[in-house]
Amino acid sequence: MIKVLLVDDDYLALEGLCRMLHWDDFNGELAGCATDGVEAVSMIEDNPPDVVVADIKMPRMNGIELSRYLYENHRGTRIILLSGHSEFEYAQKALQYRVTDYILKPVTRQKIKELELLLTKIGKDLAAKKEIRRLTGSEALKDRMLSLLRRGDEKTVYEFLHDGVLAEALLHDTAGTLGSTLLNYTFSYQSEIGKDKSSLEDMKKQGMDDYWDLSSPPERVSYLYTRCQELMAYARNRKSEYEQPIVAHCIQVIQECFSDPGFNISQLADRANLSLPYLSTVFKQAMGQTISSYLSRQRLLCAQELLQDISIPIKDVCARSGYEDPHYFARSFKKQTGMTPSEYRNLYSSRDLHPDLPEKEAHS
Repeated sequence: MIKVLLVDDDYLALEGLCRMLHWDDFNGELAGCATDGVEAVSMIEDNPPDVVVADIKMPRMNGIELSRYLYENHRGTRIILLSGHSEFEYAQKALQYRVTDYILKPVTRQKIKELELLLTKIGKDLAAKKEIRRLTGSEALKDRMLSLLRRGDEKTVYEFLHDGVLAEALLHDTAGTLGSTLLNYTFSYQSEIGKDKSSLEDMKKQGMDDYWDLSSPPERVSYLYTRCQELMAYARNRKSEYEQPIVAHCIQVIQECFSDPGFNISQLADRANLSLPYLSTVFKQAMGQTISSYLSRQRLLCAQELLQDISIPIKDVCARSGYEDPHYFARSFKKQTGMTPSEYRNLYSSRDLHPDLPEKEAHS
């Protein structure tokens, strides 16, 4: 909804303007009517509108002075001036105050249509700016961007930048802030995949300089997509040579540390100097299972081996297998094997005593 304040010292003109506007057509709402600039300022201070439509010639404070007041105090509020032919040169003085447009008097039905088109455009611009602010501070947008880059699907990234709500916001992003935020996310991803930090800083500075040298939103979107393409190609080329040592290192660290109850996958990521999401993706693609599953499996295999030695108390098996809580150990062991640790130990004891019996019969 776009709030509009009407200002004219001619009461009949003010009433006619209010009545002739098709408010629903541009999703508009009348914020109020004022008969001069002074009255308008008072109303604006109480409840700033999105747009002020004001006559130029008014007593006490005219439309030019009102434009100046808005420029100095409420830059988010747009102003459209109503002027006669004889006043048009005078109206040019308001250009320095960022007047949105002019409607020449007399205000005919055709001029009303022109005004409605202006108000429709302003409404769309304001909605786009609101969406840009929302997206720029959105963690969900960052997560989505990084997720697409990790996936490496150029078609999906193209659609992400060129279709839908984000694309519409980017094309309205005349200030370039939303696009620069997305560009920053690409550098976050480059850090993830192990680019040298010193060279990354230089690349980031150059990339941002190149981005801000572009003058239009479409050029910036195209530049952003090109950088994503280059980055995904780089990631593909580095994948095998970079990821294989990572996985080998993870397996080595897990083998060394799984018996420590305090060891977890976050510590593994810290030791690898990589983000946990990226490390998890690399490991799963290479091993076909998550890091947590692999770590749990190593602890289980260790526990199974230790349980076969009846001289080791079960509480020691728990601790030496990397489990801190015996109750959790028992639940986890049964979930993975279908038996409690004691039942598992008894099974192997029975098999040792009756080696010729089938496993099920020895257990019974």
